[in-house]
Amino acid sequence: MSTELFTQLEQKVGQAIDSIEMLKMEVDELKEENQRLSDAKQGQGEELEQLRQANARLQEERDQWASRLEGLIARFSENESETQSA
Repeated sequence: MSTELFTQLEQKVGQAIDSIEMLKMEVDELKEENQRLSDAKQGQGEELEQLRQANARLQEERDQWASRLEGLIARFSENESETQSA
């Protein structure tokens, strides 16, 4: 009877060891995936910062063009007023 119990215990220990090894492999895979995702996130953060800088530069250019256009419109209005007055 005791040999049978030891055999059952040995089987259960073997199953537990197998389960532990599978879980360790799963943990390793999850760590690798986490690292890949972390690297991707960092790359996206850098890309986002570059896009923000480009956006700020383009907005500044747009504001400069708007200012120039307003100046031209004002000059046209002045010329038109002078032409109508004369």
